[in-house]
Amino acid sequence: MRRRTSVAMVFLAFAFAGSWAATAREQQADADVIATERAALERWVKGDPDGFLTTYAPEITYFSPTEERRVDGLPAMTALLAPVRGKIHIDRFEMLNPKVQRHGDVAVLTYNVVNYQRQQDGTERQTTRWNSTAVFRRIDGKWRTIHSHFSYTKPELK
Repeated sequence: MRRRTSVAMVFLAFAFAGSWAATAREQQADADVIATERAALERWVKGDPDGFLTTYAPEITYFSPTEERRVDGLPAMTALLAPVRGKIHIDRFEMLNPKVQRHGDVAVLTYNVVNYQRQQDGTERQTTRWNSTAVFRRIDGKWRTIHSHFSYTKPELK
């Protein structure tokens, strides 16, 4: 009886360790997705669209409130972002409420962004608020964006 109990306990210990390792891998994958997007935003607020362009998969699709239609493909995204290179300057941003939903090698990241601009008197003023959805696919071990969608948070509708 003792031998069966100790074998069962060893089995449970291995099962728990395997479950813990799987959970740790899942949490790391979620953190990697968020870090990839945050790094792209860090570059974007300094006027560098390459932070996003380097994370986009060749088949990227994109929706924006400034575009009439969906943008399809990396060449089209590169052309779309070229005119803003060096022209965006946001002093600070907050990435709020990031949530990752993963299904195998696909992850959906949703979050809000609040941008701030420093005023001449040293105070900050909130400038824009965004809702964002980014769909990632793991390609060759890296999370790459296959779809991105930005919309204004509570826009004034006319």
